Amino acid sequence: MLSLFAGLVLILPGICWWVWRDNRDEDPLESLALIFGVSISLSAVFTLLLYLIKLPISLVGLISCYLLWLGLITWGLLRKHDIKPNWRWLGAGLFFIGLVAWRMWQARELVLPAWVDSLHHVLIVRKMLEAGGLMETLSPYLPGPFYYHFAFHAFAAQFAALSGLPPAQAVLILGQLLNAAVGLSVYHLVKTLSKDWRMAGLAALLVTFATKMPAYYLSWGRYTLLTGLVLLPLAMAASMRLLAGERRYWLAVTLLTAGTLLAHYFTAVLLALFLLALGGFHLLTTRKTRAGWRDLLRLVSSVLAGLLLALPWLMRVFAYTNMTLNPELNLPETPNGYFGNTDQWRYLWYLLGPESGYALLGLALVGLALAFWRPRWRTFALWSLGLMAFTLPWGLRLGRFRNDHFAIVLCLPLAVLGVLAGGKFADLIGKVTKTKVASAVVLAVLALGVVAWGGWLTRDVINDQTVLAREEDLRALAWIEENTPQDARFLVNTTGWGFGVSRGVDGGAWILPITGRWSLAPTIFYPFGAEK
Repeated sequence: MLSLFAGLVLILPGICWWVWRDNRDEDPLESLALIFGVSISLSAVFTLLLYLIKLPISLVGLISCYLLWLGLITWGLLRKHDIKPNWRWLGAGLFFIGLVAWRMWQARELVLPAWVDSLHHVLIVRKMLEAGGLMETLSPYLPGPFYYHFAFHAFAAQFAALSGLPPAQAVLILGQLLNAAVGLSVYHLVKTLSKDWRMAGLAALLVTFATKMPAYYLSWGRYTLLTGLVLLPLAMAASMRLLAGERRYWLAVTLLTAGTLLAHYFTAVLLALFLLALGGFHLLTTRKTRAGWRDLLRLVSSVLAGLLLALPWLMRVFAYTNMTLNPELNLPETPNGYFGNTDQWRYLWYLLGPESGYALLGLALVGLALAFWRPRWRTFALWSLGLMAFTLPWGLRLGRFRNDHFAIVLCLPLAVLGVLAGGKFADLIGKVTKTKVASAVVLAVLALGVVAWGGWLTRDVINDQTVLAREEDLRALAWIEENTPQDARFLVNTTGWGFGVSRGVDGGAWILPITGRWSLAPTIFYPFGAEK
């Protein structure tokens, strides 16, 4: 119950923003998606601000901030004398609760987050709690500067502080909450594109039940990329609406851009690619009109404002990583070699599965062709085509991003384009039968089919090989924390991870993140501590 209360408190910043803005034409699920996205973004922005002014925050200070948000919400509600009960909010809440319940059920067997990325995520959250916010270094646990994307960790640290949960449990629970929120973000994006809540709802179900990703992020511990996938569709949708002349989205674009930049570098690149395509199409169609230039300048100013909010941290990242996005063309020596690397093609096919995912891929390819014929969808179609091209084992590359990086986010365009094809099929059925009921029935059958078939195939999404700790390991870790000195050192079983890095292979890998004691495998994050 305390975790539920803490989760509700976490979204107070987004609720405050929603209460004080003009919310016409948005249904409750759209608004709920924006509330989550803005809450994450504001959390990251304020965490960065406190870091810049060197002001740590205690639990009392954190609670005081949320009480301030609550006061602003109350004031905003009192200003609106026309507020009436809206039963659609109950339906939206139940829909989201259903998505969360499914994600939590998929994580039912985990006692700690899975795989090796989870280790440093928990360690970062632990250090944030101790430091009272963002920090220069992970010392005394790991040496060297800290320059990682941190939006998820800031959100998780606040959740842990408010709920009283240990960092590892906070990461696991909040991670599944965010995984469910991806469905809301996809709903918002499709509602922006189609203006049809039925198609938007089906897309949310597709990305939640039909595809391996992002559900499989749980098995990998990719919580930072997951946070980026919550924000990316919202930033895309808000940008399209702002460019279409809806000025009330200026602040939303600013906040969501900043949040996306601070959530994950890869989703930041994906957003930049989309914005370039969006601006390019806009110039082609409205370059001779004053209003078209005015709308474009409004979008550019909003995006630049978001960039400025995140820039202090991005400069730190660039200073330590020398990150570049130099495009490279990676082609085989002979045409026959394009399909020669069967392992890469097999892995790509595995990432796009299971069978329900393959069916969705077929629908999405049809939807891609349809999208280019619809002006509102063309930017998204071009962006999706680019992602599909980058996913191929051979072809254009962007800096350090491999093709499988694109493959694991392809669930987003597949769900959106797949629902476009499904909606077109439903419309054709309606025209043939000359009744709207038939179209609604087709969409309902598709939705139920997705939930049943895709849910059955993805019910056990966790790869057992990625589970490092079980109940007995928790007891051992508790014993270590209670019975050993803080400077104790542990030798644990390790294996190679690549690039000269080793990782733990069992519960011993959790000694540093959980107990703070030094171990032979101090998470695969330790190379980040090296001076550049």
